[in-house]
Amino acid sequence: MDNNFRWGIIGTGGIARAFTEDLKRIKNHRVSAVLSRSIKTANAFASKILDCNSYKDIDLFLKDSTIDAVYIATPNIFHYKQSIRSLNAGKPVLCEKPFSMNSKEARFMVETSEDNKVALLEAMWMRYLPHISTIRNLIEEGSIGQIESLSACHAQNLRFSTNPRLWTKDLGGGSLLDLGIYVVSFAHMILGPPKEIIAKSVFTEQGVDAKTSMIFKYDKGVMATLSCSMLDTQPNRAIISGSEGYIEVEPTFYAPTSLKICTNDGKEISVPKNYMGHGLREQALELEKCIKNNLIESEKMPHNESILVMESMDEIRSLIGLNF
Repeated sequence: MDNNFRWGIIGTGGIARAFTEDLKRIKNHRVSAVLSRSIKTANAFASKILDCNSYKDIDLFLKDSTIDAVYIATPNIFHYKQSIRSLNAGKPVLCEKPFSMNSKEARFMVETSEDNKVALLEAMWMRYLPHISTIRNLIEEGSIGQIESLSACHAQNLRFSTNPRLWTKDLGGGSLLDLGIYVVSFAHMILGPPKEIIAKSVFTEQGVDAKTSMIFKYDKGVMATLSCSMLDTQPNRAIISGSEGYIEVEPTFYAPTSLKICTNDGKEISVPKNYMGHGLREQALELEKCIKNNLIESEKMPHNESILVMESMDEIRSLIGLNF
């Protein structure tokens, strides 16, 4: 009997390949099936994995008894339907960010998870990484006092990329959904949902945002300054500032990284990065943990948090005029 935790992957792009590679660092996880719109592409992906079945038909894929959970790694517009199909088939789901195209879809995904009593996790891999747990602990301990402000940027020079999911409106392209989701999710994790959002964007000829800047306003004067861009490279760091000092999450803030804590009395503490590999395996382990404990959501990224993040994304899109 196979004691491995077996994954069925929907999608064969870069993130699916990275996820598959990072799973190799876990002894009991492996990929047992892959689904693609092209059987040729599915076969090519599966050929590099021992005992991996390939499919073009999602119904046949979801009937595969070797699949313990589904990882959805397709363009943004497919997340909702593929998650619903998988959950209704009784398959636990790890769905790539953005969780959905809007909060309405997110709520229905959660309802389907609850109705079927099947685990559903957003694959916002940042949330499951060790340095994020460290940040949470530092804040709870009061190491930098009361949080006053937060800043985070995520920008990559992708202007020469020909990947259609980035630039095509019909695929849910643009910097906000692809890159901005990280800074928005980070702000929600630290400060919760904002009371007010201010946002401005620069658009491409294809009608998606090339860069977007946001200000989240909270009670007691607390603010978060966030930005994303597909046209230029930025440090991709985050700063959490408090009344007694600040935490610098060094580049790249959403990936395994190091921290620096600087307090008002002049003390500086470094938390080095001691992590090997990409880091995508942590979300795989979290889903396995949920299933073993009969949980349908993770305390690190609960369902309501995924919905609230998408509500903020909806408001930003409304403010900048980005309609899908």
